[in-house]
Amino acid sequence: MNQTTRAILTGIFVVAALLLAWQLSAILLLAFASLLVAALLDAAVRPLCDWLPLPRPLLVVVMALIVIAIVGGGLSWGGISLWQGVDDLWTMIGNRAVELYERFRDELGDPLAEENSSLVQSLLPDPSSLFSQAGSIFGITLGVLGNVVIIAFLGLFFAIDPRGYRDGVLLLIPAQYRPRFRDALNHTGQTLRGWLVTQLAVMVLIGVLVFTLLTLLGSPDALLLGILAGAVNFIPYLGPIISAVPILLSLAGQDMTALWIGALGLLVIQNLEGYVITPLLQERIIALPPAWSLTIMAVMGVLFGPMGVALATPLFAVGRTLTQKLYIEPRDAQERKTSSGS
Repeated sequence: MNQTTRAILTGIFVVAALLLAWQLSAILLLAFASLLVAALLDAAVRPLCDWLPLPRPLLVVVMALIVIAIVGGGLSWGGISLWQGVDDLWTMIGNRAVELYERFRDELGDPLAEENSSLVQSLLPDPSSLFSQAGSIFGITLGVLGNVVIIAFLGLFFAIDPRGYRDGVLLLIPAQYRPRFRDALNHTGQTLRGWLVTQLAVMVLIGVLVFTLLTLLGSPDALLLGILAGAVNFIPYLGPIISAVPILLSLAGQDMTALWIGALGLLVIQNLEGYVITPLLQERIIALPPAWSLTIMAVMGVLFGPMGVALATPLFAVGRTLTQKLYIEPRDAQERKTSSGS
């Protein structure tokens, strides 16, 4: 087979693989989310394997049951009230936005007040309509629960025997390249575990700090907004901006003093997280360039929606590590070898 024929066949194979990946993108994103679950379980189990004389599968199952018990206990303890709190918060955000508009309208004057008020209200969805479609909510809930079950079980299987799945992938690689790919996959696992543990630590810390700030300011939705701030902080850079909107609207409904103090407090918390906490936690793992991370988030959001945005950063971390280990380092080594030989 000559070089031209090989290049054509390679191009056809790559295009076909990309088209297949596009068709299976939803399943592939679920599989990657399950890898995050597996990485979390693996990070929790690895220290236990060193001092507990128990089989790894048993430790993984026990850890998974502990996580399920914690989540289930939390939902049973406050899940209904939390869901009601989400409904109340959504209603409150709409009311606060209209109140702020009317306040500025009264102060500044607006000849088209009624039309603009109608415009503002039309831009804000009616909370009651969001929760009145029982059939739609039931279908969406079933879909979300189905995805959660798939992610949980895949993550459990991956975490029980990660080496077995890794070696199964390596069997598809020519024997002379397997050591390089094994090293790349091992580094990818380390990067994923480190990034995930770091993000979870930052999420908990941000949630606690925001909850404390809002409690001191007397916000009745401090717990819910703290949980929201911690949860959306899983998305770097964009998460703090998303969580700041309902927080500031909630504080604006109290008084302007609480709004300004809350805005300053959020600014301090996010700068502390961005410039001190996260760099210290990421000192031993991959540091991702912010510009490229935001670009990939935008692309993933356009292509795959909210799930693409949520998984964009860990996907970027994995892709960057694989590129470094499979392309850049071998290329640099070959160039050094060529230059030393000449």
